[in-house]
Amino acid sequence: MQISILTIGNELLNGSTLNTNASWIGKSLTQLGCQIQKHITVKDDKAEIKNGLDTLLFNNPDSIIVTGGLGPTNDDITRDVVFEFVGVKKKIDKKYWLELTKYFKSLGYDIPPINKNQACIPSRGEIIPNPRGSARGYNFSYNNSNIIVLPGVPLEMKIMMKESIIPSIRSSIKQKYFSKTIKTTGLSESLVATYINKKVLMNNSCSIGYYPSLYGVDLTISGNQLKKVQNLSKEIESILKNNIYSNDNTTLERVIVEIARGLDKTIAVAESCTGGLIGSRITEVEGSSAVFKGGVIAYSNESKINILGVKRNTLKSFGAVSDQVASEMAYQVRKRFSVNYGLSITGIAGPDGGTKSKPVGLVYIGLSSQYRTVVKKFNFSNSRNQIRIRTSQAGLNFLRMELING
Repeated sequence: MQISILTIGNELLNGSTLNTNASWIGKSLTQLGCQIQKHITVKDDKAEIKNGLDTLLFNNPDSIIVTGGLGPTNDDITRDVVFEFVGVKKKIDKKYWLELTKYFKSLGYDIPPINKNQACIPSRGEIIPNPRGSARGYNFSYNNSNIIVLPGVPLEMKIMMKESIIPSIRSSIKQKYFSKTIKTTGLSESLVATYINKKVLMNNSCSIGYYPSLYGVDLTISGNQLKKVQNLSKEIESILKNNIYSNDNTTLERVIVEIARGLDKTIAVAESCTGGLIGSRITEVEGSSAVFKGGVIAYSNESKINILGVKRNTLKSFGAVSDQVASEMAYQVRKRFSVNYGLSITGIAGPDGGTKSKPVGLVYIGLSSQYRTVVKKFNFSNSRNQIRIRTSQAGLNFLRMELING
């Protein structure tokens, strides 16, 4: 199935908003076996939106997925432009307007009149429900293609895709297509590709997609024969071994919670440069309270001393970003929370604070159990936020490996 994507919004072009919608849609549909023909981003302008649709229709795609511009403000013109483009009239869905009115009332205020455009429906075409917002989507049949229009808010777009669009596309694909995702961390894309290159050559009836990110490298193995996809996946798993943390799209934090619950182990964290990011990721997982007992954000030296109990002399002798301080942080947080594992993070996220001997991106991660306390040193690069994310992933993976190996 051939798919094209049209994303709309001035904020996408001027860089104030990262265009994650196109990436997510492209990846999700490629895993179904779809081919992404083209992706265009245009501003909130009538002529630009129409030109974008004409350009994409030239290649006769099975579907065009449009996101953005369905909100209530003056610059949200996508609804009217697409209605005019496909030749449908606009009318008010009185029942839905009443539902919106009651919903706003339940929040404690009257619905603004400007929201009435979100109750507009076309004279023909399918309405796509929005479980997470007020802007519903639309699906039109036009010139042998489907034009699917969705909100630009990622959370709303994703749930509408998952509940309405993806099931419909999946059922329309005539040729069977199978895919499996393997999630790795701790290895670069080039290393992953090097390790599995011979297997790829031996199994050329399957394709492998590499998707690197700050969290690691995801691999998608796909093909039209289930057995070959399964066999290649198993061979890759046997090569990459513990560098793989999931083969079913599970996040690393969920893997950790599940392993710890199965082993009846408990965890606490002491974070400096990550500022609570690891604790936040773990507690996003339902059921994490069974294993996660708490954390300390010990950002300053005084908090490391007064809250955690790191020795003042250790900080003075070695500095906050050091093997020795990471070790004491991990040990002390384990003791203070009476848990099986204490995880610590101390580092320099930048952009300032680095020196020649301790550059920006230097991170020490400590892990303490009743048997030992171990510290690993890392050197990350990129922006402050990217360093923090990569540090949280490395810390969680360190914990995962310790849980696995006991």
